[in-house]
Amino acid sequence: MKTYLQNLIRLLVLMALLTTSVIAFAQEEMETAAETQAIPFIGVRYWGLDEGILVTGVIPNTPAANADLEAGDLVTAFDETFIDFASIREVLLTYNAGDTISLSVERGGAAFATDVTLVALPEDLFSNPDYAMPLDLASVGLYVQQCDDKVYVVAALAGSKVAEAGFHVYDRLISVDGDAIDSIGAADVAVSDLIEGDELAITVLRGDRELTMKMIVEDHRRRRNPRHRPRLEVNNVYQTDSIALGYGENAIEVQEISPAHELYTAGLRQYDLITAANGAAIEDAKDLFSGEAINLTVARASGDLRFDAPSSAAPLLMFGIDAPEQQDRSVWLGLHEKQVTLGVRYIQLEADSPYFEGSSVRHGAYVAEVIEGLPAAGAGLQVGDIIVAVEGEPATLEIDLRNRIYFHQPGDEVTLDVLRNGELMQVEVTLRVSS
Repeated sequence: MKTYLQNLIRLLVLMALLTTSVIAFAQEEMETAAETQAIPFIGVRYWGLDEGILVTGVIPNTPAANADLEAGDLVTAFDETFIDFASIREVLLTYNAGDTISLSVERGGAAFATDVTLVALPEDLFSNPDYAMPLDLASVGLYVQQCDDKVYVVAALAGSKVAEAGFHVYDRLISVDGDAIDSIGAADVAVSDLIEGDELAITVLRGDRELTMKMIVEDHRRRRNPRHRPRLEVNNVYQTDSIALGYGENAIEVQEISPAHELYTAGLRQYDLITAANGAAIEDAKDLFSGEAINLTVARASGDLRFDAPSSAAPLLMFGIDAPEQQDRSVWLGLHEKQVTLGVRYIQLEADSPYFEGSSVRHGAYVAEVIEGLPAAGAGLQVGDIIVAVEGEPATLEIDLRNRIYFHQPGDEVTLDVLRNGELMQVEVTLRVSS
């Protein structure tokens, strides 16, 4: 099992990958109405804004490149139909490969229209060198998080030029190659036209000082170590220093497991597929907290097996069922020795989560694990609590528990609004630095 530090870096990499620009309009995971219908493709990376889609990179030899779209363009409509991050997939799928559509574009304060003829999604998009993917921050080895209009460093890839440049956790990005930064999308735009060997300059704010880091660009997407090929296409991932689970359709894959974990003691092993719980298909296993044990059905190459796992494993199984996609859901509140920590792992819940049944609450962070020796444990927080607010500020999908804790100081006493067993209560917690 990997060390805590290695797992921390993997978690941060996952966070960055989940928040980076979407590769579009290449939707490999989209289901089409008919298997024979080709997925329409334009050929840009993008970032969602309220007013449209920010192009963060153009893939060469694609319709977008042929139409002279550029990184930094704001696309607001297809054939005068408004698009944003939530609607672009639905609108795009009303067209077919070969259709020509008019894009409404804003560039440098000027608005214009340009025609793009769609093609079918290339099957070799990610392996054909003719479709070289534009760089983004994650591909050069820098991982960031966004809070409102500020972008903060959370990690750098070990052994990379970026890691050697001297970034600190929670350095705030001010500019990338001279371009002002107010979002992850803007940062991705700033590096999209670079290639390996170029010099990259990033200016950060650390306390009240501005510092400029200079480094040589590397593309780390081609340097990743080969890993086990999953038996399952996963949508969500949960990882601690003793277990890693991947959640896909109708199953949970045990990607890693330590002999110290209770599920290992129960009989589970690496690469097992959990397909059912208490006799119900895993996606229907909504009530796993009653009783002292959960009977798991596990698929192995040698056949199906059954194991009794303790009911304390319920949050791990429920995690992938209820967690929203495209969001980091398993988070340490404490990633660095100088960072303030609460000491929980949590799942940021969607409004229709079954955990809210019987209450008027429709937002909050479900506590999946309380870390011994840290403030949450000392204050009496429990697995199953839902942290609704911090100092009266709601913990929502848009501004989650992590961000509500971010900017408090060690020693601050904060009041948490907590939903426990259907009743709201307040818990006082004194924050500290993580160790």
